[in-house]
Amino acid sequence: MKKNEVRLRSTLRECDKHLKRAKYAGNQIAPLLPLEAQKIPKLTEDEIAYIDQMIYRYIKLQDAMGRKLLKAILLYLDEDVENKAAIDMFNRSEQLGIIQNYDSWKEMRELRNELTHEYEEEDNDTAEKLNLLIDKLSEAEKYLNDIRTFLKNRKLIF
Repeated sequence: MKKNEVRLRSTLRECDKHLKRAKYAGNQIAPLLPLEAQKIPKLTEDEIAYIDQMIYRYIKLQDAMGRKLLKAILLYLDEDVENKAAIDMFNRSEQLGIIQNYDSWKEMRELRNELTHEYEEEDNDTAEKLNLLIDKLSEAEKYLNDIRTFLKNRKLIF
């Protein structure tokens, strides 16, 4: 197995792990959804732990997909991306049909950046971001599935 194939398979497994754990945490808090501001102060420690896990795994998934997976795919396709900026890799990925919509990806990335920086927020803002996280986690799953479909359709990886 070539080095780039090993890297690609490893990164896919990493993405799968983060997605699985984020979805598990999301399922644990599903009865609370949609979250409303008045529910935030009443969350139990277990509910907070699941929310924290979901946030952490979403951030890790988004990072792995954006920083590692697309690069691993492009390297596997013998594209010259070693010293390319992230935007160049996204543009090339969109050209090749690996990802369908960079704007949607950018929204997922912006949420990731907001979640990374923990600030004391109003309960309304917190509830809004957590509800958005549920939607963006579904989008991230779709992106990962689309990437797998791209790889399978081109018989690049089984």
